[in-house]
Amino acid sequence: MANRLTHYFFILNVFCFVCSASFGAVKPVKLTNFKVGFSKTSPKIFTSSQSPELGWTPIIDLGVVALRGEISLFSAKRSTDSKFMITNYEALLMLPILPLVTIEAGGGLQNWHGQGGISPIATGGLMIRIGEVIDRLYFDLSRVFVKGNETNEFRVGIGLNF
Repeated sequence: MANRLTHYFFILNVFCFVCSASFGAVKPVKLTNFKVGFSKTSPKIFTSSQSPELGWTPIIDLGVVALRGEISLFSAKRSTDSKFMITNYEALLMLPILPLVTIEAGGGLQNWHGQGGISPIATGGLMIRIGEVIDRLYFDLSRVFVKGNETNEFRVGIGLNF
């Protein structure tokens, strides 16, 4: 049993070293990080829709992991001729699994302006690091828990760091 624990401890240490190395080139706090992308919203009772999405995504590097905040804005369709705005407020934990690949998960609140109010949201995603100014390509899947209208959202885009 002790040998097995030593083995797991060694693997955990190697994993932590690799994870911290992948965040090593990142500034500890990046307040000038943004995202530009597209959101596909698939509600239970409204019409599915696609929309551009813009957001502010500050990042705090904690060493082995990082935290990313998100305040974003996009729209969705209520019907074929009616749209409404959505604001998204989330906090996500980022965990690097390879030097250029990071998984993220978290949640927060989403406000459907005039169409259901504020509801909880859970998000999971994959992020691929690209460079400095265009710093990531992201793929996120979210579930919005709107009472009576649970909604899936798929978001894809790029992160910008200034």
